[in-house]
Amino acid sequence: MSLGGVLALAVAAPAEAANGPADGRTVLGAGQHVDAVYPVIKDGALAIHSLTDKGETEPDDIALHIPDTKTSHVTLPEEYSFLGKAGSEAWISPQTQDMSVVWPGWSFEGIKHGVLKGTVSMDFEGFAYAGEAKSPRFAVTQPGGFGNKKVSQLIVPGSAFTSVSGEVGSHTHANWMFTAQGTYDIDFSVHANLANGKALEDTATVRFIVGAVPDEQKAPVAQKVSHYSEGADDLLITPNKVDGEYFVGQTINLTAASSKAEEDAEYRWHVKKAGESDYTEDPEQREAVYTTKPDRAVDGTQVYAELLKDGKVVQTSEPTTVHVRALDPTTTLTVTPDRKTYHEGDTARFTSVQKPETDDEHYHWYLKHRGESAYEWIEESRLADQELKVTKELDGAQVVARLFNADHAVLAESAPITLSVDGEGAAASPVTVEIDQDAEQHAAGEKATFTARVKNAPKDHSVSWAVRQNAENPFTEIAGAEGTTLAQTLPADWDGAQVLASVKNGKGEVVAEGTVPVLKVTETGKSGSGAQKSAADKQSDSSGSAVWWTVGAIILVVLAALAVWLVRRRKDRTPAAEQAQ
Repeated sequence: MSLGGVLALAVAAPAEAANGPADGRTVLGAGQHVDAVYPVIKDGALAIHSLTDKGETEPDDIALHIPDTKTSHVTLPEEYSFLGKAGSEAWISPQTQDMSVVWPGWSFEGIKHGVLKGTVSMDFEGFAYAGEAKSPRFAVTQPGGFGNKKVSQLIVPGSAFTSVSGEVGSHTHANWMFTAQGTYDIDFSVHANLANGKALEDTATVRFIVGAVPDEQKAPVAQKVSHYSEGADDLLITPNKVDGEYFVGQTINLTAASSKAEEDAEYRWHVKKAGESDYTEDPEQREAVYTTKPDRAVDGTQVYAELLKDGKVVQTSEPTTVHVRALDPTTTLTVTPDRKTYHEGDTARFTSVQKPETDDEHYHWYLKHRGESAYEWIEESRLADQELKVTKELDGAQVVARLFNADHAVLAESAPITLSVDGEGAAASPVTVEIDQDAEQHAAGEKATFTARVKNAPKDHSVSWAVRQNAENPFTEIAGAEGTTLAQTLPADWDGAQVLASVKNGKGEVVAEGTVPVLKVTETGKSGSGAQKSAADKQSDSSGSAVWWTVGAIILVVLAALAVWLVRRRKDRTPAAEQAQ
């Protein structure tokens, strides 16, 4: 559900229950796994089912049970202050399986790849409750933030967090937290678009029973959920990730909300990157949600919003700071093309392999044409292998694959593959460029030298240099880097980066590109320490170690001899001592 359209959420109460909340339903608990929301597409229509160990069923035919146990009955920690007072009672079904309670999640595995365009969204629509609590609340969360030690809100009624999305084929578990015992009927909608653009939607109600299952119960009553902006006097900015902490691959969404905002309200967003002294307005951002990609260059950026009415600023938010990091790779992703050279009209096939294998199966593929400054996502590329129709414009283009986790953070990126298209009309003596490095591996903080070897270049050619950090799309020109030699001090976060040398003709057109596909930069300091030690340094270390081992051995021999001498001396003196007694 969109933020602008949610000021109060309510649903009609279901019909009176004839008996208890489990009447006519199968109660799932005690460690049973269930995908409570399991959309499927049949005959061009979307329908929400639930998936249990016994197969698909209707959500109205089951109830998810969280009994009161030692592990499910908890007290709210401080980081759950958005749900209730710290130390107050709560009941949880955790994202890691607890054999005493139901293990619920949602899954988009029931939809075949290629049927949809884009991702699938699951939206919270409202809930009804039956029980003794006056103000029952619940939330769906996951661990989040850097270090995975914070609480990332996924669905929290009344907040900015009312929707989650995922790729076709994804499967998600989360922490379901409830503040009171009773029966909760939670309404969800699922939205998707067919490959032909047709929008699909369905709704379903998922029933949770928290505590003992009562024999009789009145029908759950729809709960009024007030939007968090209703009581706010100020313009509030809420990041979609806890504390504004993002990993490369995730999308930054900052949501502005105010009690003074009308449905068609206009906003202005102002940005100040780390190291800059002034804010600048982003002219492309006019909606309630500010969106951008989490490249490392965004780390430390401050953002604030203004709410406008009749062209005049009526409210200004406090600035919020965005933090961006890259996850450490969990595997090595290698891409292999089916051929070295292609002809126009061929279909290129690329195969990716993880080493070591992981449980993650969420991929995207990216393409950069020669002369372009950034990679672009190959639309609907989501599998481990990818096909690409070959055109003459793909000669010199580069392809990379990325592996993501369930939270859309990049886990690994392949080295780029450069395509060679040998079609009719290809230049007889094409311009080529290759890059030599002064070392295969570099230490952070040291200066590295790269040399471009250009063949068949036009007389008036020029060479410029750019870099793209691992798992990001845009290349950034290296200031002052021109000519066939690049001498560059390497920062630690250039590890895994791609260095690009571009050859341009007199018209400024890029006629050839050369690349260092994956730059290797260690954080071990200057040359002569850690992994960057030269062979001479290592030999010196080895010789030094040998000397110390020799000295140690001599000392041990001397100590042993001294011990023997002391023992013998004591034995020689013992009889005399005994005679004196």
